[in-house]
Amino acid sequence: MTARERCLQVFEGKTVDRLPNFNIIMGFSAAYCGKTYRQYVSDHRVLCECDLRCAEDFRLDILSAISDPMREAESFGAEVLLPEDGVPYSPAPLIADLSQIRRLKAAAPENSPRTLDRLKSVEYFKTIGKDYCIGGWVEGAFAECCDLRGIDRFLMDIALEEPDFIHEFLEKTCEQAIRFALLQIQAGADIIGIGDAAASLISPAMFEEFAFPYQKRIVEAVHRAGARTKLHICGNTSAVLPQMIETGSDILDLDWMVDIGSAKRLLQDKTTILCGNYDPVAVLLQGSPEKIARKVNECADAVGSYYLSSAGCEVPRDTPAENLLAVADALAARTPNA
Repeated sequence: MTARERCLQVFEGKTVDRLPNFNIIMGFSAAYCGKTYRQYVSDHRVLCECDLRCAEDFRLDILSAISDPMREAESFGAEVLLPEDGVPYSPAPLIADLSQIRRLKAAAPENSPRTLDRLKSVEYFKTIGKDYCIGGWVEGAFAECCDLRGIDRFLMDIALEEPDFIHEFLEKTCEQAIRFALLQIQAGADIIGIGDAAASLISPAMFEEFAFPYQKRIVEAVHRAGARTKLHICGNTSAVLPQMIETGSDILDLDWMVDIGSAKRLLQDKTTILCGNYDPVAVLLQGSPEKIARKVNECADAVGSYYLSSAGCEVPRDTPAENLLAVADALAARTPNA
């Protein structure tokens, strides 16, 4: 069974030879292959070749065109710096004053260098990784507003400013996410990851107003284009799990603070797929192979069917190779899952 076949079987609720390994590798991938992070995030060929090598060496089942959250920010006009061995960032918010929202306009993703580079990553993956599921990625509307405004300022904005003004901002970032997602699907992505990290920092009521509607719109647009979605929100999303489920996302990627067994019970008879969620630091980075195997199995047992195995968030860059290999060994040792 190829990695792609394995994933498709899980999506349909069918038995697989082993659970798919959906770990997000990024910084680990660059370091493992001897590349700087600047090389990895600025040249799609480096990202793709590193990730394919990791997929082969650690028996991953998805090739994901994901590296950092600042690609769309650059398309809006933000200055984005690429450290030699750090995550790209913007040194100053593009939106220093909310009045600038009126003039905010993004370049078409195919015409902005770093969004174009991600499109090329998806195309390259489709060429060199035909036996894998191909994953694209977009920033959720809420997270993108945080990238453009600064997270502290935007969290204050939603509490203090007129809601209509904030929704205008969210509309623009949502539209860009959809444009970018659809182009990645055209390039060959089977799944679009939606990263809305900062949305775990707000109350359920604020989530319902400022995050949920836009997540749902992105999910629906991706579905209309014939692809699946994976919604990932870093942090403890226990309080907003009902809304996350109602987005209709095919996959919910849960961070380690969430009780994945409780999430499964909340789903009841829905066929939403859960992904996660052992601790990427305490288990994957710092744990022994024995501890890793135990936690991998605990997560899998808590969910049962419709499950993809991974850490709660990305694999830390300095994770020992034998620890990531321990994940693959633990999954291979399990009996087939329905």
